[in-house]
Amino acid sequence: MNLTLRQLRAFSAVARVGSFTAAARVLNLSQSAVSMLVLQIEDELGLPLFDRTRNGVRPTEAGLELLPIARRMLDDLQLFERSTSDLRALRGGVLRVVAPELLACTLIARELASFNARFPEIALRLVDGTADDVVAAVRRGDAELGFGPERPIGDDVSRSFLRDVPIRLACAAHHPLARRKAASWRDLRDERWVLYPGAFSRELELRLRAHDASLVLQPAAEVGHLTTVLALVGAGVGVAAVPDYARAFEGHFQLAFVPLRLPAINREYFVYRRRGLALSPAAEAFIAEFQASGSAATTGAREPAPSGRPAPR
Repeated sequence: MNLTLRQLRAFSAVARVGSFTAAARVLNLSQSAVSMLVLQIEDELGLPLFDRTRNGVRPTEAGLELLPIARRMLDDLQLFERSTSDLRALRGGVLRVVAPELLACTLIARELASFNARFPEIALRLVDGTADDVVAAVRRGDAELGFGPERPIGDDVSRSFLRDVPIRLACAAHHPLARRKAASWRDLRDERWVLYPGAFSRELELRLRAHDASLVLQPAAEVGHLTTVLALVGAGVGVAAVPDYARAFEGHFQLAFVPLRLPAINREYFVYRRRGLALSPAAEAFIAEFQASGSAATTGAREPAPSGRPAPR
């Protein structure tokens, strides 16, 4: 069976107004076109839908039984068209995002709030975990977009550059370095470090040794989450190298954030998505706004590295 929308609309209109001529005016068609559409649907169904008399047109018993179904189909189509229009115009839909916990509650949260202010009818779903969770969440379909530092992706997930984030020294507010405008890594030779396991700590130490073999991070503690790192630093256990967006916790943990020099270090952050799948209009709009945003204090041009070298990432 191959019914068309034009046929269903003609069937519904004729039944409603009781006349092919009146239905033609409603549908902005000729009377002959409406008659032809009704004949076509009757031929397709193998059933007469109207009794045609001198007094007008009225549905047959079969027509009366099928008419509510046809009208529900047309109502569903209208709802489908309206919903499609709303999705295109960002008046509806869902934005599903995954990011590491600290990134999620700082930079991502601010960007989502800005996006929500512009498009309040788009529902937000934010999955917060660890940096290692991001790719897996995108792969499983738990989120349409993932944000975070570089991680292996495989063949089914793609990664595109989002922005650089400077790495800062975090120390307790009462630390001697807290009032410095900047600190070099040589200034930190005797410091003890609060480290969090994972790719960044390993990469940081490798970068520092490549710059100066005498630079070694002496651990004071190692913890699993960046928020715990900040809490220990604020309590005076040690210092830490953290992304700039962690400054949102400066007052909460009684911290100071000091720019690092010689070398300055930036970390690249990426957008992750399923390879080969089209993004929703909401996801496309959010990425565009995120990339164009100049309001976040955590971003900026990559800080220059010494001696013409590229800054480690």
